[in-house]
Amino acid sequence: PSEDTFLVLDTLTLQSPFLRSRFPQTSPPLVLELGSGSGVITSFLTTYSATLFGHSSITALSTDISPHAPDATKQTVAANITKESGCFLGAIRADLATCLRSGVVDMLVFNPPYVPTEVVEDGNGEEGWIGVACGGGVDGMEVTIRVLKGLNEYLSERGVAYILLCERNKPEAVAEQLRNGEYGVKWIVEKVGTSGRKGGWEVLGIWRIMRW
Repeated sequence: PSEDTFLVLDTLTLQSPFLRSRFPQTSPPLVLELGSGSGVITSFLTTYSATLFGHSSITALSTDISPHAPDATKQTVAANITKESGCFLGAIRADLATCLRSGVVDMLVFNPPYVPTEVVEDGNGEEGWIGVACGGGVDGMEVTIRVLKGLNEYLSERGVAYILLCERNKPEAVAEQLRNGEYGVKWIVEKVGTSGRKGGWEVLGIWRIMRW
C-alpha cells in the first residue's frame, strides 16, 4: 500500500461517527470497493467493521478488472479476518460495478487510477495491469467519470461514496459539477480527507458523495 491507500484508511477511520449513524446494526450496509487491487482497503473495512460501524453486521464485496486482483484481495482478507469481523462476500473480476443490480450499494469506496495519461490502459501495454491501476486518461479522470455517472444507479437511497481525487483531477471543479447535477442528479459533496501535502508527488483528497 502507498500514500493514497493510507489516506483512504485514515479518512474512513475518522468517518466512523458518520458511518455508525448512517448504517446502524438494525440496517447493516453492503459495502463495495471498486478496484480493490491487493485488497488492503476491503480487508480493513471487513476486519475493523466493529470499530468503523459500531457493529460487525456489514457485508463487504470488491471488484477489479485485473485478473490478478480478486485472488490477491481474497488472500489479504483471509490473512486478517477474525470471528469478530464483518462478512466478506467475495472479490469479483468485473468492470467497476456493472456486475451488480441497481441500487444495492450502501457504501462505495474507490481509489481510482488518477494519474493523467494519454490513454486508459487495457492491460496489454508495456506496463501491463500496473498501467491499468495507475493511468486515468485525460486529467486522470476517464475511469472516475464513469463511476460518477453511474453513482445514481449503483447507490441505494442512503448510499454514500468515498472517492479519492488528486489535484490534477481538478477536484473542486468535479465537486461543483456533482452538486449542479452534471452527472445525472444533484449530490451533496464534501471533502472529508486530505493529505495536506504531497502524497509521494500528488496532493490527495477524499470526497464524500451522497444523495440529498
